[in-house]
Amino acid sequence: MTATISEERAPVPPPPGPPGPPSGGHPLAEALSTVRSALSQVADTRCWSLPDQELAEAVDQAQLATSQLDELRLRLLTEASGRDPGVGFMATSTAAWLAARHRIDRREAAREVRLGRALDVHHELTRAALAAGRVNAEQVHIIVSALSRLPVEIDPETRDRAEAWLLEQGEMFGPEDLRRLGRRIYEVIDPEGAEAHEGRLLEAEEERARAKARMWMRPDGDGSTHGGFCIPDAQAEMLQTALNALLSPRRRTDGLANGAESPTVSTTPRDADLDGRRLPYEQRLGLALCELIEHLPLDKLPQAGRSTPGVVVEIDYQALLTGLGAGTLSSSGRVSASEARRLACNGGLLPMVFSGESVVLDLGRSERLFTRQQRIALGKVQGGCVADGCDRPPAWCEAHHCAPWSAGGRTELANGALLCGRHHHLVHSGGWAVEVADDGVPELVPPARVDPLRRPVRHRRFRLRQRE
Repeated sequence: MTATISEERAPVPPPPGPPGPPSGGHPLAEALSTVRSALSQVADTRCWSLPDQELAEAVDQAQLATSQLDELRLRLLTEASGRDPGVGFMATSTAAWLAARHRIDRREAAREVRLGRALDVHHELTRAALAAGRVNAEQVHIIVSALSRLPVEIDPETRDRAEAWLLEQGEMFGPEDLRRLGRRIYEVIDPEGAEAHEGRLLEAEEERARAKARMWMRPDGDGSTHGGFCIPDAQAEMLQTALNALLSPRRRTDGLANGAESPTVSTTPRDADLDGRRLPYEQRLGLALCELIEHLPLDKLPQAGRSTPGVVVEIDYQALLTGLGAGTLSSSGRVSASEARRLACNGGLLPMVFSGESVVLDLGRSERLFTRQQRIALGKVQGGCVADGCDRPPAWCEAHHCAPWSAGGRTELANGALLCGRHHHLVHSGGWAVEVADDGVPELVPPARVDPLRRPVRHRRFRLRQRE
């Protein structure tokens, strides 16, 4: 390993400096020197003086020149890759030499070397199109990739026809559209067998995607965890669809006209913070992921032995009772008592409650959680989240004890209120409370900073029922 690293880091000649006059050498070297000299002469020329038409034409010419230079660079790399890099370049490979000499990513250098070889050996039509500026380098990568997926038994004439068709599309479509067309190239050369061929390609692609599946998480030590993942497209779209549903704007389902009987105090929208400021999209997406995780059906997941999966939090009885203090998770991480109480409502945490003498008083006894039948009944009666203006359906709500379970509140319908994850968090950490009115309807009571009089807020759907 040491020898390999040393070899790859062997000194390489520095890249050329400022352009000088043609040296009378090889025509390619002279042409490149002339181009660089000409560009150096206009390096400080301002573009503002160009008329609109000339500006557009200059952009076109720059794009054409870029494609021409890309083709020549790939041709030169192909020649370099055919020589012994250990002798001429003091590097283990052409890609290593290119990456070190021009300070570019090693993977990108290897990709360029492979493309140059492919153009030289298999794709003369595409190489010529790039040299003429008909397509750009990104399109060339897409075309070569699409052609590489054709079956090896395809005859040369058919392969050339497919390449010519892709080049025609490249003159009309950008990279994304061209990539989609490249996936359907078989329809051009064999319409009858295209569907079966696409199925085989997709199966192979899905298998590669599953093999690449990865996920990692790393605690940051500040109460948050950093992570990333790589998953197949189908599962990614399922996740995106679920998150988009959680992020979708609220829909009015109560039948009241805008402004009719608007309450003095309203709960905070899902896309805003506690002070009503709209949250950035990425933050809202992260909070939606948290809500999705909290609704995972732990009782349906595979069990370890005879134990249902769950995160245990060790917490003092007084902390659980008052919501002040902290608990310790299974991973030794810490969580506030208020968050423990909120998550315990939905079974996301199993509270291991200790007395002051560190004696276990309770470990998530079943009476703490509302049963499935009770949740169904609450959904029928309450119709979803009881926070006014929220449209979360019962399936996306958590059953909350109006009189806290830790304070002796009973797990019964008269003491239950459905809250979505957003409003459940407001109740446990935002200073809001849930009280049951005399007619049995749960109402949210705002903190004094929102309404100094702390007037209860009833969901519109309950007010609508009173009118019916």
